Parts: sequence; C-alpha cells; structure tokens
Amino acid sequence: MEQVFPKRNKGLTGQTIRLIAIGTMLCDHIWVTIAHEYTWLTYIGRIAFPLFAFLLVEGFYHTSSRSNYLLRLLAFAAISEIPFNLMRSGRFGDPKYQNVLWTLALGLLAIMVIHFVKSKLDNVVVTGIATVAVATFTMYVADSLLTDYYGFGVLTILLFYTMRNLRYAKLGHLLGMILINVVWMSGASVSLLLLGQTVSFPLQSFALVALLFIWKYNGTRGTDNWILQYASYAFYPVHMLILGLLALYGVTLG
Repeated sequence: MEQVFPKRNKGLTGQTIRLIAIGTMLCDHIWVTIAHEYTWLTYIGRIAFPLFAFLLVEGFYHTSSRSNYLLRLLAFAAISEIPFNLMRSGRFGDPKYQNVLWTLALGLLAIMVIHFVKSKLDNVVVTGIATVAVATFTMYVADSLLTDYYGFGVLTILLFYTMRNLRYAKLGHLLGMILINVVWMSGASVSLLLLGQTVSFPLQSFALVALLFIWKYNGTRGTDNWILQYASYAFYPVHMLILGLLALYGVTLG
C-alpha cells in the first residue's frame, strides 16, 4: 500500500491546513451575518468543510484516544448550538439546522465503527457491506437531524477515510468531490464573465479548491499542543457568538 502523504519537510502541516480551514470558514460566516453584499466571501467559504473533513480523518489516526476525540466533538457541538442558531437565524433556539460539529461527530463515529469491523473481520465482502450500511445509516441521521452539510458531509468524511493511502487516492478525491459537490450538492449557481462569455456553475464547485491544500499535506501535524487544540475548538462557538450579536444589533459591512 503506497502512502499518499508521506512525512516530508516541504508542504503544509496539519496545523497550517487547520488555520486555512478556520480562515475560510470565517469568511463564509462573515458573509452570512454582516457582509451579504460580498458574495466572494461565501465562494471562499466553500473550501472550509472538505479541509475539516480531511483533518478529522487524519486526527482519527493520530489521536491518542478516539473515544475522547468523539466526546470532545460532541461537547463542543452542544456548546456551539446556541451561537450557531444566533448566527444563522438571529434566534437562540432554531431546530431547523444544526451546527457542523454534529456532522463531524457522525462522520467520526462512522469511521470508528467501520475501522472496528475491518480490524475484526478479514473479509472484503462483509466489510464492504458493513461500510455501506454504516455510511447509509449515519447519512440518514445527519439528514434527519438537519446537521450542516447533511449526509453529504458524512459522505465527504468517508471519502477521505476510504481513499487514505491508496495508490490513486488523489484521483478518488477528485472524482468523489465532483460527484458530491457538483452533481449531488449543486444547489445555488454562480455566474462569472470569462473571455466575454457568461459561465454558470454550482456554488459548491469552489469546494474542489480544498484539494489543492489537501494534496500539499506533508503528513505531519505541525505545531500542536493542548492549548492550540482547545483554542481551535473554542474559536468555533466564540466567533459565531460575536458575529451573531453584531448581526442582531444591525452591524453591517459595506
């Protein structure tokens, strides 16, 4: 089995990719709350989720305790729900949409179960059936709970998990991301003037840009300690609370 992301000095560390993910997410959330006229911010924002999905899979392999990793996600998902509601709808409670940490937690749970089955059974057919069953169930739960990115978010996580260390992983990444983001999650479209012609394509297509950063991953975590780790988690609810309050009080950019 060929290692797609062998450890090397050049390229991007996991910490650098995390900072890019946080920055692009912030752009999208600024657009959602106080900068509606700057639509290019949400174009940039499409890059964030695939980066978080990729980092989740890498974290699964590098963490010292997978169960604690899952519990951390669930704890911060619960903490982040009110700030998320405030940011999205201006209300403290909103059952229509749940924050992305629930999606990440479901994705992590899915790969934990699949990995456990693979470690216990040396049968490609059985593990394949189990993978499909777990993927279907967790995607259904994400859709039912209306978590951010729905079942497609879980599927993106499973894409990076199943492609990890395969010889043609990058091709799998590209085809999978096109299928998920361009075909299935097409949604809103973007029209740009290119060479005198108006070209329209799905907004979610910008998510493919994330692959340029993922493919530069050098296989190392970079500067990482418990302070940075929890600061990254805390940034999620804190920035949403601030942006939500700014929007609530009518602050706008532009």
